[in-house]
Amino acid sequence: MRSALPKREPAIESAHRREFIGNGWRALLTLLFAGDTASAADATQPDASATTASGPPPPANRLALLVCCGTYPAGKSILPAPKNGRDLEAALRRHGFEVKVENDLDRAAFANSIERFRQRMRALPDDGRTIGLVYFCGHGMQFEGRNYLLPAHVATDDPKAKEKSINLQEEVLAAFPQRYPGLGIAVIDACRDGLSPQEKSSAFNYSTAPTGCIVAFSASAGQVSLSPSDPKQNSFYTGELVRTLNEVGEETPINDIFELTRLRVQQTMSSHALEIIRRLAQRPHITTGQTGVFRLGRRRSGLETRGAEDEAYARQLALLAPAEIRRAAEEFLRAYPGGKYETQARVALAGADDALRALSSRFVRLSASAFTAARGDELFTEDLRKALRGDKDAAARISEMYRLGSNGLAANALRGEQWLRYSALLGNAIACYELYRRLAEKADPDAEFFGPEAERLGYQPPKGLCASRKSENC
Repeated sequence: MRSALPKREPAIESAHRREFIGNGWRALLTLLFAGDTASAADATQPDASATTASGPPPPANRLALLVCCGTYPAGKSILPAPKNGRDLEAALRRHGFEVKVENDLDRAAFANSIERFRQRMRALPDDGRTIGLVYFCGHGMQFEGRNYLLPAHVATDDPKAKEKSINLQEEVLAAFPQRYPGLGIAVIDACRDGLSPQEKSSAFNYSTAPTGCIVAFSASAGQVSLSPSDPKQNSFYTGELVRTLNEVGEETPINDIFELTRLRVQQTMSSHALEIIRRLAQRPHITTGQTGVFRLGRRRSGLETRGAEDEAYARQLALLAPAEIRRAAEEFLRAYPGGKYETQARVALAGADDALRALSSRFVRLSASAFTAARGDELFTEDLRKALRGDKDAAARISEMYRLGSNGLAANALRGEQWLRYSALLGNAIACYELYRRLAEKADPDAEFFGPEAERLGYQPPKGLCASRKSENC
């Protein structure tokens, strides 16, 4: 029996009133941002159009395609799109990426660019070192629970917008090899330049990343990203991503780079001088498949001697209890402010806080033995370390390992459900929905929590949803 989420009645509002409100907010946003770079200083970067990344030629195993669509009808153009592309290109070249920037593509050109990128990725060796990145700045939408990227000149209210758009799962993510170890990164900064809460043209549905992939959205499911009406500024998300990439010195895990970007966007917007920005502050969303560990930054020489800072960080990395991780991360940051592992320590601290909040919920029933007594294979151990630092997708994969009895673990349906509950309380909307379906079939009253929670997190089950954990791909 397939259960449906409780439905909310849509607000009834005339199209004329929505257009009036949207235009009013857009005009206000233009006045707020025009000529006032200080108002969003934390989200902008110096223009990189005249700079050239220095350093050795890029290695052949790091490829990036940046698609920046800024020109749209009906006054919905995204003015920072070209600057986003220039600044991100410079930051990625600094880390050895071969970068191709495409501006204002139509659907055919967009699809051709993705296909050329796919062919380049397939030609690279399967050596566990290849990194591919596709970045999109433009408008996006969801249709029947699936996410689409709008090429330039396509109106968000075009009746044929879906047919004119690029499917994120089936076209963009399919360009990556999707293997372990391996890394394909999709960065989706779907922006708007209006501040009307009714304007949802760039809101996406919740999704999960396939194996070997990271998908970084500039806003959570159901939210939209804000973009200044000023071509000399970056969008909030891309500005913080460029800043974080430019600050990377020593080798840093790519997952941590995106986690720190997420935290910085939330902090920048929630503490912004403008009340309207604080009220509509976006919460970036990251979803990760099983990838292995990939790093950017200066590689340590094998001849370098490990010092006290290295030893302290290694001890924190080995911990498997969120409270201990939190304490060790705090002590590390006090002892080594501005050190080479600062990014990793800050991300571990924030993740441990998330883990402790989830574990304190009455809906999660994981004991300490679930962390310390379990013995699985290398992939399980990698995901366990991530899950105890707040990685909701790693927790969902552990749930599946217990359900199937895979990765060196004995099948344990109860333990699988416990890990799925933990994943849900970390913010995994698909885990919430899956729990809602399972618990509703058993008449478990906890279903009444997880159903609305899936909806709150922005998940809309696709039409014809099938009963698998990869349901959004059905």
